[in-house]
Amino acid sequence: MFMRLLIALLLGSLLTAINSMAQDALSGVRIIEGVVQQRPPNTRQTLGKRYVWNFKGKSYTILMTIDIENYNSYDGKERYDIPRMVEEGRTTTGNLTREFQNVFKRHREWSKQDRVDFVLSFVQSLPYTLDDVTTGYDEFRRYAIETLIEGGGDCEDTTILVAAILRGLGEKTALIFTPGHIALGVSGNFTGASVTYNGTKYYHCETTGTGWTVGTLPPSSSTTVTDIIPLAPTKIGTTPKPDRVTIPTPTPREPSPEITTPTPQTPPIKTTPEAPKSETQTDAQSKSRLGTAIVILFILIGLGISTVYFLHRAFKEQREY
Repeated sequence: MFMRLLIALLLGSLLTAINSMAQDALSGVRIIEGVVQQRPPNTRQTLGKRYVWNFKGKSYTILMTIDIENYNSYDGKERYDIPRMVEEGRTTTGNLTREFQNVFKRHREWSKQDRVDFVLSFVQSLPYTLDDVTTGYDEFRRYAIETLIEGGGDCEDTTILVAAILRGLGEKTALIFTPGHIALGVSGNFTGASVTYNGTKYYHCETTGTGWTVGTLPPSSSTTVTDIIPLAPTKIGTTPKPDRVTIPTPTPREPSPEITTPTPQTPPIKTTPEAPKSETQTDAQSKSRLGTAIVILFILIGLGISTVYFLHRAFKEQREY
């Protein structure tokens, strides 16, 4: 019985390690106070992205690299089930959520509303784009990683992205549907516009346009709720040991922030030009090799324990015989 339990635990650890390495599509994620001009370099395997926005009079920059193979895997995926798309976004953007956690640790004076508004302000800074213009389809829902790599989307796309991040932060949220529109509701000690469902009050979070805080309903928004779908909070784990990366020094000036990653008008990216390996990519490869070695070590330990156990048992039975 003991051996079976030990083997089960080893296999569980193995599956968890493999699953965690395979899911997150983002690496080298950093949120920096100030405007950073440089962005992570493009390689054959990754695409470097930079986003700049304002919150409470300060500029912030997000730098990240996105795995192109992971992004291309969404081509042809089902796009009907929004809650499932949110859950998948929670796992693929885990490193971004962890970096938001790091910012909150540096700003312990922020209230819960400040933290939610900070995430909202980032997502609101992404340009609003129409599906029929950017994709050729009247209705085309994007997964969280697609919205990040394409630099914007419509209300469905940005709601899916912000819901994925806030779910990963442990917030209790719900999708709020009104005629021709979708927004996110967040439960908490807030004020303003809200919807109550099964005894829980969800405060309105608008993702299109800038400046909308929790509980603020834009004048053009409908107050007729056609549907509400609660999303269970599932917090992303604590921040792992950070990758060794070089962070450019923020420039002292604060120009008007802008997103320098416009929505592409072409089909999903399949390859990018050849580029020399960056320090971040080299570290990621070393980390991957280390993870693989640890997994193999777990397997060998499990096999060794099993072999010793069965040999001991066989020897014991032979002596009794």
